[in-house]
Amino acid sequence: MTETLAGDGLAPFGADPSRAVRATITQASMERVFSILLAVAVIGFGVADAPAVLAQLPYLHPVWGPVSAITVAASFLFVSASAIVPRLAQPAQILCALVFLVALVTWPFTVQGALPDDQVPWPWWLCNVGTIAAALGLATWRATLYNAVVPTVFILIRLSPAGGEAGVTRALLDGVYTAILGGAALVLIVTLRRAAAAVDNAQATAVRRYSAAIREHATEVERVQVDAIVHDSVLTTLLSAARADTLEARTLSARMARNAIDHLAAAADAPEEVAPVRVVDLRRRIAASVSGLGAPLTVARAAPGSDAVSLPAAAADALASAAVQAAVNSVQHAGADVGRWVTIEHDADGAVRVEVGDDGAGFDVRTIPPERLGVRRSIIERMSAVGGAAEIRTAPGAGTTIALTWPAPAPAPEPRSAPAAQGGIA
Repeated sequence: MTETLAGDGLAPFGADPSRAVRATITQASMERVFSILLAVAVIGFGVADAPAVLAQLPYLHPVWGPVSAITVAASFLFVSASAIVPRLAQPAQILCALVFLVALVTWPFTVQGALPDDQVPWPWWLCNVGTIAAALGLATWRATLYNAVVPTVFILIRLSPAGGEAGVTRALLDGVYTAILGGAALVLIVTLRRAAAAVDNAQATAVRRYSAAIREHATEVERVQVDAIVHDSVLTTLLSAARADTLEARTLSARMARNAIDHLAAAADAPEEVAPVRVVDLRRRIAASVSGLGAPLTVARAAPGSDAVSLPAAAADALASAAVQAAVNSVQHAGADVGRWVTIEHDADGAVRVEVGDDGAGFDVRTIPPERLGVRRSIIERMSAVGGAAEIRTAPGAGTTIALTWPAPAPAPEPRSAPAAQGGIA
C-alpha cells in the first residue's frame, strides 16, 4: 500500500500577475497612443494646409486673420509637445479644441468681403482635428455637444458670403461629412477607453484576489507548521511519557522532551532569511537527532559531492523534521529488534531524497483514524508546504519506508482507467 502526496515546487497560485502578467491594453497605454496619433495628425494637417491658409490671408482681417491662424498653429505645437510629455496631453487637447472653435465661430468677422468661389474657408480642413481633440480631452457629453456644434457652425458659415455662399446642398454635405467623421472618432475613442478601463479593472481584481489567496495560503502553511511542531514537540513527547513503563522508554521520553524544547525555541527565534543548507549538513542534523532516540538506527554515509549541493533552509528543515518524525514513528510502532535505516541522496539537478525505513510490523494506512496527526501533519503536509513530496510504502508485516523528496518530482501521467488512490493517513 502506498500513500503519496506531492507538491509541484512552484508558487502555490502560479506567477504573481502584478509582476509576470502585463495587460496588452491599459488606460495609460491607450491614452498614450491617442496623444501620439493626435500629435501626428496635427503636424500632418498643419503642414499640408499651411499654403492654403497663407493664400487666404489677403482676404482676412489684417490683425485677427493672422492672429487666429497663428493661435491655432500654436495649439497644434502644444499638442505635438504633449506626445513627449504625457501629463500635458489633456490640457493640450482641450486648448486645441477651444482655440479651433473660437477661430471657426469668429470666421465671419475674420473675412473682409467674400472669399473667391474657388476657395473654402481654411478651418474646413481642420474641423475634424478639433472634434477629435475634443473627444480626447473633454468628457463624453461635452465632446458630443462639441461634435454637434462644429458641423452646425460650419454649415452656417458655408451659407454666408464669408464661407463662399456654397448653397444649401453643398453646405449640408460638408457639415454632414464633418459630423460623420467626428462622431465615428468619438464612438471609437469612447469604446476603446471603456475596453481599456475594463482590462484595468480585471487586472486589479485579479491582483486583489491573488493577494488574498496568497494570504490564505500563508495562513494555511503556518497552520500546518504549527500543527507539525505541536505534534512532534508536544503530543508525541506527552504520549511517549504516558506510555513509558521501562527505563529505556523513560530515557527516550526525556530525550524527546529535551528535543521538543530545543525545537520550539528554534522555531520562535528563527530569522526570516537563512542561508542555504548543504546536503552534508542536513545528514549531520538528521544523524544527530535520530541518535538520541534510544533505538539502533543506521544513517548511510554521505553521498559523494554532498558538500557542494545545497537547498533552501525551509526545505532542509522540512526534510529533517519529517525524517525525525518518521524515525520516531518507527521506534514507537515498528516493534523491537527490527532494522532501521536512513539514507540521504541527491541527483545532478539538485533534488534531495531522504528515505527512512524499517523491516518491522508495517501497517495498513486505511486503518489509521483521521484524527491522528503524525504522518499527515508532520510528514505529508510539512513536505507539501515547501514544495516537496512524501511517499509512504507499507503493508502489514512488510515493514515501512517513507521517502521524502524535495523538490517534488513531476507527476507521471496516469492511464484513464487507473483507479484512484484510496486510504487516508493520519
